[in-house]
Amino acid sequence: MKLTTPHIAFARLADLAEGRLTPEESARDEEHLAACARCSRQAAELRHVTTLMRTDDSVDAPRDLVADAVRIFRSRPAVERAPGLLRRVLATLSFDSSALTPAFGVRSGQTAPARQMLFSAGGFDIDLRLAEGGDGWTISGQVLGPCDGGGRVEVFDEGDVDRKPVAAADLNDLCEFTLPPVTAGSYTLRLLMSAVEVDVPSLDLNA
Repeated sequence: MKLTTPHIAFARLADLAEGRLTPEESARDEEHLAACARCSRQAAELRHVTTLMRTDDSVDAPRDLVADAVRIFRSRPAVERAPGLLRRVLATLSFDSSALTPAFGVRSGQTAPARQMLFSAGGFDIDLRLAEGGDGWTISGQVLGPCDGGGRVEVFDEGDVDRKPVAAADLNDLCEFTLPPVTAGSYTLRLLMSAVEVDVPSLDLNA
């Protein structure tokens, strides 16, 4: 006799919240939700998020405005460094919009939205946008925090021991950049600034 009931997979709950299941499938899953507090709670959260996404008519704030807000509210004390000493930092992921995709999905025929990823690295953050197009994948972004507008961004094939960049671009005055399109694959992004190098590893760009 089974003592436990398998939980419904997250992707299946997302399909249920969006009404993408057949009436028979929905009836079976609703029967499970009536007896499973964990799945019922997740389903309620997904339905709430789906409703918010469908009714949301807000627009993104301009990037320079976001950068100014970050500088005001997330100011950090300057870090004293010995002259000529280059710091190397490994960035850590703090936000990934792809985790929200199952909650609202992309309808057939629609262009997939750019994936947003936010990485923390020492005294600043890196806001990345990954977008697939006809020429390949475009990586763009902005450095948020103590950035003087100078620097360079390069991307390497993840397994390239010679570290030859496949694409590169300079930061503009707002610390923004847009790299030339690259093919699908796994990459490491490197941010080169006057006193620090930051690596963003394992950027998986897949169709």
